[in-house]
Amino acid sequence: MRKIILSFILLSMLCSYMYPQCAPTYTNTNVSTCNNYAIAAELASCEYTTAQKASIRSSVLTEYAPIGITAADILDEASVAYNCHAYAWHLTEERTNRVLIYQTENGSANLNKYWSGTNPCFIECTEASAEKIFYYAGDHSAVKSTVSGKYESKWGQYPLVRHSPTQVPDIYIGASRRYYKRNNITISGPSAVCSGSSASFTVSNAPSGYTWSKSSNLTLSSTSGNTATFTANASGPAWVSVVVNGTEVKRKTLYAGVPQTADFSGSCGGPETGSTGLFTGSASPASSSYGIDAFEWSAYPGWTVVSHPNFPSSIPMGKVRITRTSSSAYTTTPVWVRAHNSCGWSDEKQVGTLSSSSYYSMSAGPNPVSDVLSVLIEEDAAALALFETAGATVSGAGTAARAKPVYTIRLYSIMGGAPALQISANEAGTVQLNVSSLPGGIYVLHVHDGTENPPLTQRIVISH
Repeated sequence: MRKIILSFILLSMLCSYMYPQCAPTYTNTNVSTCNNYAIAAELASCEYTTAQKASIRSSVLTEYAPIGITAADILDEASVAYNCHAYAWHLTEERTNRVLIYQTENGSANLNKYWSGTNPCFIECTEASAEKIFYYAGDHSAVKSTVSGKYESKWGQYPLVRHSPTQVPDIYIGASRRYYKRNNITISGPSAVCSGSSASFTVSNAPSGYTWSKSSNLTLSSTSGNTATFTANASGPAWVSVVVNGTEVKRKTLYAGVPQTADFSGSCGGPETGSTGLFTGSASPASSSYGIDAFEWSAYPGWTVVSHPNFPSSIPMGKVRITRTSSSAYTTTPVWVRAHNSCGWSDEKQVGTLSSSSYYSMSAGPNPVSDVLSVLIEEDAAALALFETAGATVSGAGTAARAKPVYTIRLYSIMGGAPALQISANEAGTVQLNVSSLPGGIYVLHVHDGTENPPLTQRIVISH
């Protein structure tokens, strides 16, 4: 429609030139659809004066009297701040910022994001059930009026007009229309399908002629009415969807089988501020749609893991406190976590290493990793202060002050040999290792502070 302005010149509809008091410039911006697709738009720098609007109203009533437009049909005055597409698809959807929206942007589709893509806001329908109307040959949009048999649309920079379907300027080609209604299709069903088992899903409010689709790890077993039954043939993220006229109009994400370690994350660290020997851990699913309903933690004997009293989690054991009992023979422990859904428990994954005799802790993720591994080193301020003044050992032997530690991070293949990767860090924080060039397999991460203390370690899986 920005591009259609040239046609408005020919039809004496380019009001910014007819009324030079407002010759706007435009600033690029974006607005969002209901599913957060970005729509390219523009902001106008000025607006018509009251006198301009009155003059334009008079011109419209004169020019379009032959097709039956009267003063009662003018619903809002002329404006350069919004156009037909913005009115039909944006402003009538409880959005208040006036913008101009165009069918294409720099040669790419723009307006159709309202009715295309996964889970679109609107789906094509019959005229009887339509809420929005797109004049596809004339680059124009309208909404259905509450007045029977009428539409409402913004005529370029002219007023907002109530009119019959073909009672529009010739440039809009009134006979070429498509119809859309709000996508209120829903798919109900379980959040997980166990491997080798079946589950049923039901679609509501779908138009006739729809078909089912699904992810590759599901098999469509049968359909009956508006219900379809799927069988899980492999574990991992999954989905079922409804397709109308070749467009996926609604998708439900779920999970097939028990959780896989790649589909949840975890970390541990500490000690907690102001405490000694109180460590924390946290875990979360990669998506809330995976049906993970609990986590379970483990460490070496003599280390306890309990739900964190100060940080409640929506998933049981999503936040935990980890401590070492005085009788434990292990001053250092790996920390593992596993996830549960309605199909059972995942394998364990190591999410970090804790040491009650050290001033720092380490955790790394994602795990498995394919490109960049983030290694988090956390220090306990009180223990670090003791270390820096203790001299020869962390335990306090010696009197010479020692320098702030330098951490060496090494990644070893489980097959042995020299480090596959090595990097140094002068302070705690997050260090990133690019593992994209390493062969897939099992590795062991070492983080060491250069003292006589053993390194903290974590098992890492590289998977490309």
